[in-house]
Amino acid sequence: MKILLASPKRDLLECYKALFEADLGQTVTAFDGAQVLSLLKTEEFEIAVLDSELPRVGYGRLVTQIKERKIPVIALINEPENVRRCRNEPQADAYLSYPFNYAEIKSVITKTLENTGKGPTAADENE
Repeated sequence: MKILLASPKRDLLECYKALFEADLGQTVTAFDGAQVLSLLKTEEFEIAVLDSELPRVGYGRLVTQIKERKIPVIALINEPENVRRCRNEPQADAYLSYPFNYAEIKSVITKTLENTGKGPTAADENE
């Protein structure tokens, strides 16, 4: 699995990249929206985990661009101020509010992949 992880919080990127790569698969990071758009032109991803406050490119435009490529999106949001704004933007497949721990984000990634038909199948698990 290849994950796109985007957040302006560089310490979060480093920490979760290490955890994801040890447990879930290859992880590519970006710290602003322009990097996300650039990566979408050159790489394929199974899922995108996207902070709703990325600089340089608006959240709505990013979600639209990612969803056009049939990539599920998990939005990382600050409660409650961003919830209202995100609901008026193109919809992510799942939302996770700060603060969260690794077990929570891993669970949301797994459920989102299953719900969007991109998760491992029984055949994959039996190999």
